[in-house]
Amino acid sequence: MTTDNPTATHPRPAPSGTRTTRHKSPYPALLTVTYLLFTVMLGGTLPTPLYPLYAQRLHLSPLLVALVFAAYALGILGPLLLAGGLSDHIGRRRVLVPAVATGILSCAVFAAFPTLPGLLAGRVLSGISVGLTTGAATAYLGELHPRPPRAALVAAVTNMVGLGVGPLLSGLLISYAPHPLVTPYAVLAVLLLPGALVLALPETVRTGDAAAVRLRPQRLAVPADARPAFTAAAVAVFGSFAVLGLLSALAGKFLAEGLHTTSPVMAGTVVCCAFGCAGLAQLAAARLAPRPGAIAGMVVVPLGLAAIVAALPASSLPLFLLGAAVAGAGGGVAFRSGLALVVAQAPAGRAGELVSGYFVAAYLGLAVPAIGVGLLVTATSLGTAATAFAAVVTVLALVSITVTAKSRRATAG
Repeated sequence: MTTDNPTATHPRPAPSGTRTTRHKSPYPALLTVTYLLFTVMLGGTLPTPLYPLYAQRLHLSPLLVALVFAAYALGILGPLLLAGGLSDHIGRRRVLVPAVATGILSCAVFAAFPTLPGLLAGRVLSGISVGLTTGAATAYLGELHPRPPRAALVAAVTNMVGLGVGPLLSGLLISYAPHPLVTPYAVLAVLLLPGALVLALPETVRTGDAAAVRLRPQRLAVPADARPAFTAAAVAVFGSFAVLGLLSALAGKFLAEGLHTTSPVMAGTVVCCAFGCAGLAQLAAARLAPRPGAIAGMVVVPLGLAAIVAALPASSLPLFLLGAAVAGAGGGVAFRSGLALVVAQAPAGRAGELVSGYFVAAYLGLAVPAIGVGLLVTATSLGTAATAFAAVVTVLALVSITVTAKSRRATAG
């Protein structure tokens, strides 16, 4: 899930008046930018195993936990809508250095203020850091790599590895290190510090007066000819990210009440499994055409959800892990295929608008359904909430499949 950047599969050309340059021996720079992207993405999912601890100590309901998680997605949307192409104008380093600093600041807020306002602020800052980093880092990799198409693959794998490793690392630190509400953030801050080495890298963008650049909301619009394909892709990515968001926000709740395990390592393993399989599936489906890929992904996602729902009354951890893996894999294929479909259908000069709209749908999917499930868990039961969630995502999958198939026939005709 190359999370929030349109250049993840189709690197964006530099804007008019901007000159990009390539340099000899780019591999140290490539390693630095890849490491920076990995550690920032790691921070996006690091708090997942901590949510049960916060819930117990602060008496947070599942709804409040989901809201804390959703603050991360909202933090990402800000840079996406206001500063999606900022590094094209002011340079990659001028965006990445503040992004890393924001990530370190989020760690400090989490560690120093383990309260509900502190959690919300920390998650927003973490989202801002991720939102700024992914666009600039992916574009940077495309300009540094001797074979730019490979850079998209590097970015995709790095995104998913970071998101998958985050909760696993946190779960291990919670279980085996002291001060569980501080240590994971201290470790992440230390891991982020080498990101400052980006200051020593060559800048690939030559720009004019950076002070003249103004942040403006990204215009989101869908041309009439592209609406069927965009609708299908947006519905698919909303549903796919909903599954990943649900597991990231409430994996501990599902494990504790449904499967009777409170292990932070296991909570981290569930999320790592989902994101890891999403990344592997993206690689496996790289040669699959967009429309068949989108359909295949949305066929697989409900199957994974069915296994997750069935695992709860059966108290079957293996079945739950299998469901997370299958749903994550389907979501990864749907995400990659949907992004390719949107880019392919975009009229000349309108790709940025459509891709931004696609990512808005993705991150709304990451946040909104998790909040809904948190509310349902509070009002009903875990099984009822999981079943309702699975039913809604299945309906979204059917809608996406139907619209995708119809748009393919219309194009063929």
